Amino acid sequence: MALEEILRAVAELSDDERQLLRQHIDELPATALRLTPKERTQRLNAALDMMGDGLSQAQLDEMTAAMTEDYIEAWDESLWTQ
Repeated sequence: MALEEILRAVAELSDDERQLLRQHIDELPATALRLTPKERTQRLNAALDMMGDGLSQAQLDEMTAAMTEDYIEAWDESLWTQ
């Protein structure tokens, strides 16, 4: 069922039925909470792998070196919250 079909069906519900639907949706756990730590790690690794797609090993090494060669002092958040 496509989202548009679901939205049309919801529009046809009575107020009581919408309230029940709202309660049901609110009780559903967040997707992230349904994933095991291993599954979350696998998704993160897959995303990181995709970031490197199309780059040569030399380019990846250059990026890694650039990110680790200079120390950058952390922001003083008090400067931004005045």
